Amino acid sequence: MTSSDQAIEHSNSLWEHVWRIATSVSALTVCVTVATFLLYWRTAAPTVLQGDSGELQFAAWGFWLTHPTGYPLYLILGGLWQHLVQIGDPAFRLNLFSAFWSALAVGVAFLVFWEITRARGASLIAALTFAVSPLFWSQATRAEVYALNTFFVALLALWGILWREKPNRKFAIAFALTFGLALTHHRTTFLLIPAFAALFADRIVTKNFDARHFAKRALLYGALAALPLLMYLYIPLRAGATPYAMIDLSPAAPIVIFENSPRGWLDVILGSGFSGALGIDAATWGALRDFPNQWIAQLNPIGVLATLLGLGVLFWQRNFALAAFVLFGGFAFVLFNSVYHIGDISDYYTPIYFFACIAIAVGIAFITQQLRAHTLTRNTTLPVIALLAFLALLPLQNLFNNFFAQAQSQHTNARTQWARILASNLPQDAILISNDRDEITPLYYLQLVEKQQPNWIGLFPKIAAGARYENVIALVQRAAGAGRPTFAIKPIPALTLRYQIEEGANGLWRVKPIAPGMPQHPTDVVLDDTLRVRGYSLLAGKPVAGEQITLAVQYVPLKKLARNFTTSLQLFDAEGKKVAQGNDHVPGDVEYPSSKWRVGQVIQDQFDIQLDPNVPSGNYKLMLSVYDPSSGEAIGELTQIGEIQISD
Repeated sequence: MTSSDQAIEHSNSLWEHVWRIATSVSALTVCVTVATFLLYWRTAAPTVLQGDSGELQFAAWGFWLTHPTGYPLYLILGGLWQHLVQIGDPAFRLNLFSAFWSALAVGVAFLVFWEITRARGASLIAALTFAVSPLFWSQATRAEVYALNTFFVALLALWGILWREKPNRKFAIAFALTFGLALTHHRTTFLLIPAFAALFADRIVTKNFDARHFAKRALLYGALAALPLLMYLYIPLRAGATPYAMIDLSPAAPIVIFENSPRGWLDVILGSGFSGALGIDAATWGALRDFPNQWIAQLNPIGVLATLLGLGVLFWQRNFALAAFVLFGGFAFVLFNSVYHIGDISDYYTPIYFFACIAIAVGIAFITQQLRAHTLTRNTTLPVIALLAFLALLPLQNLFNNFFAQAQSQHTNARTQWARILASNLPQDAILISNDRDEITPLYYLQLVEKQQPNWIGLFPKIAAGARYENVIALVQRAAGAGRPTFAIKPIPALTLRYQIEEGANGLWRVKPIAPGMPQHPTDVVLDDTLRVRGYSLLAGKPVAGEQITLAVQYVPLKKLARNFTTSLQLFDAEGKKVAQGNDHVPGDVEYPSSKWRVGQVIQDQFDIQLDPNVPSGNYKLMLSVYDPSSGEAIGELTQIGEIQISD
């Protein structure tokens, strides 16, 4: 062999060595983790957010409390991350914290798929498909608990698969400790029990099954899983240090958000306040019917077909344990989510798509194995490469279709809104109210982390338990005892039903907790012995042809109203012909509809009426109708409550 041949052989050997390293499972795991982390970083929200994200951004910073079930592990790790990772503001750092755990979840998912299929290409495509599924991607760009939860789901699956392949004590210990840690983070970990029971059953219950030995091992691993639950001591240890656990409304009684007592700690840990959200009703069946559409939206039709193919392959191969693991893991979340009625329930679906991607990996691996074994294609790798290139469209399609929708890098709405409010020169002791809790959490972040306007108080309905916090009407009344000026951070029409409103700059409303005064035109009309019409007033405009007027009509409920009625105010001429009609609406909308009105309470409704330019001058009858459009039920008939004179 010549020196030239030796050099070529050495070069080829070197490239083969580099290729083996580059395509090793370890290298691919690192690559897919780093690549997805960079993607999530690029699309992460840059600053403070609304809702739970905003709450977590300030709660983790101070190692304080957050909403049930407390999430102690998240708050400890997130707080450390915020203080140690000096990139951007603390809010952005916690958004990046989600990107970190989401990327790790994708890396672990790749290892799970590899352990099941032993096919690099199939595992890589399935992992990337999961990485850019819209729901999971959205959770990687904002401060939320779901990224860490998905990481634990994937890690538990990895330990479970490894133990099934080789029942080694180290995998069992790792599984038990991870399960306990996962429980300190999110209680839906319990939903994984049927899936893992199916995965482990045939390895545990064998011909030589020893019940006593099994019980001893179960107690040991159960104790290991229980150890991390000691982390819930964070709740009582930090309750007293949480500055918003009690809101001072002196001289009125304070608002207790977190009760610093054993009962209060348990309420947070057990999530007692959410027990009423569980139930089987029409929303349950609606959620079940809608799930196939969600599945397609997350994985697209090709991904759904690949999932079904993978499940079919598992049954055909008689791998019933893994098939049951995938099915039980996915359907446990589908069923639970259908009976748990909370606002962010869509975020609970992420583990379902992880289990679906296991089936996708199995399906792709099966097809590639068949191509390698077929007589027409066994001697060439081109068909396999072509197939994998085609199936790579699965993640690529979601990547390109959803990139701009998922990119939150310009999402500064919350900070912009509050910068405008902060510049409004409100009093130092102002109380700021919204009908949406999500809109208030950025204020807490700005106060507690950035030390802006620390004396303002932000309130929202259901900030604490009890009827006094049930809606914005009750909330304003509760805050009135403090004697502080109260402002709504946006127009909230329900407030006009009970209080005097002054519109201010930047969309703020000054709310005066004063009941409506006597109407300009009192009446004594009673509708069906149920609702008394107290009278009406002209609030705005002039009753001139072609103009718009605003009329206020006052009611006093004589009985408890069971429905959310719609009100209609119409103008009729002397011959009984309708000449104008106000805006039919549900007074109080969702915040304070008629079913929430109290007997004897004065309610002031408002109607905008556009007068026709050709309407003749004269007196016109004001006719009121109170009805439920869904059932057809009405309170009395269309009834005259007064007259209005229109001039031309």
